[in-house]
Amino acid sequence: MGRMKRCRESARQLCQCSGACACMAAVISAVAATVVIVVMGDGMDGPQPLAAAYKCDSNVILGPVRKPAQKGLAIDDTTFQKCSHSVPRVWPNTEEKLTSLRLFKAWDKSWPDGARLTAWDQLATVVQQGGMEVLVGTQVTCDEADDDRDWRLVLELLQKLGRKHVMGIAVGNELELLQYKKGISQDCMTRMWQGGYFLRKLSERAADLDKLPGFSDVRLTSVFGGYILSGSPFVETPKAMVLTFLTEAVKRFGSRWVFTLNIYPYFDPSNALDPGTTDRCTRSLKTALCFTDDTCNLPATVSRMRKRMQLLTGKDSILWLGETGWSSPQASTLAGSNPEMAKCGAFSSDISLKQFYSNFLAWRLDLDVEKGPDHVFYFTARDSGNFGVEEHFGLISDCDTKKCKLQLARQDQVVV
Repeated sequence: MGRMKRCRESARQLCQCSGACACMAAVISAVAATVVIVVMGDGMDGPQPLAAAYKCDSNVILGPVRKPAQKGLAIDDTTFQKCSHSVPRVWPNTEEKLTSLRLFKAWDKSWPDGARLTAWDQLATVVQQGGMEVLVGTQVTCDEADDDRDWRLVLELLQKLGRKHVMGIAVGNELELLQYKKGISQDCMTRMWQGGYFLRKLSERAADLDKLPGFSDVRLTSVFGGYILSGSPFVETPKAMVLTFLTEAVKRFGSRWVFTLNIYPYFDPSNALDPGTTDRCTRSLKTALCFTDDTCNLPATVSRMRKRMQLLTGKDSILWLGETGWSSPQASTLAGSNPEMAKCGAFSSDISLKQFYSNFLAWRLDLDVEKGPDHVFYFTARDSGNFGVEEHFGLISDCDTKKCKLQLARQDQVVV
């Protein structure tokens, strides 16, 4: 929670946002997402033997999935490490096939390496049998030796998956927020941005892909959060030289480069209780849950991102949404980031989760004026946690359950 406090204070000092306050939301959501994707301590240390294709059961049937070829599911660390044989092959609460996945890493160094190859085999089976594509992430930190270790594993995994199953490579994740991470030195920040380490690693990764047979055309990206929108067109400070980075990335890689943004309406600090109430949030839920037009939180943020991209490139470049999702039960970080929303029981209810997820599936990826995103990922498959702090963005509770999180009483089976 100390990190959350530092992020909030720093955001107040550095960010000046419009209505949706995307920059502050990015700081908050990134902290929460960091918590979410780190694996819980339950179960065994590695994946189980390959089993039949996994599909969670539910009497809540959602759908149809609009633009299914442009939507995918982020795979949390719990699923990847402990039950990669149970990566969903259809969208939870639907009968429609998943076509893409986002993987945050090839393997975490804290996980038992003896379980890695089994997990990779199971993942590859799911991906190849399902005809899916995967956006694979690789880290950029201040530890070059560890970054290179991580990248070697990524290269191995890419070859196991096969070129036609690789959607792209995400080099670094929300590095504009590295300045708020505990234990990060000024020397690290200077080296990362002013010293050009981030750009150098991106170029090195691209060069390695060029040498890998069949992979020279794989799309490249780096994932950022809404904080980058606090500058025009993008934030440019000594500790977050995002404008410089993106300008150079576009120059070096042209159409191969993809812009990627994480958006979490759940953590938007502009969400507030209804006037005159102490526990109702009807107005905030209305804008946070909808996808229909640019008055809705997420489409409005996408629209702003498109305009900033146009300012930088002068054209309609490719845009992916790396993460969006909704927590139910309440995220443990919500009370610290937005105490008002923590008081509203409806905000983190299963009903709100169902509405957000259903609207995500139904979204045609269109905006009122600007072009919508080219691809979007929902966060995430299963609930996860960090050092006993549990988060609940998953559509499935854990590796042991065969049920989807969204359920109704047996007599109330519904098609939405």
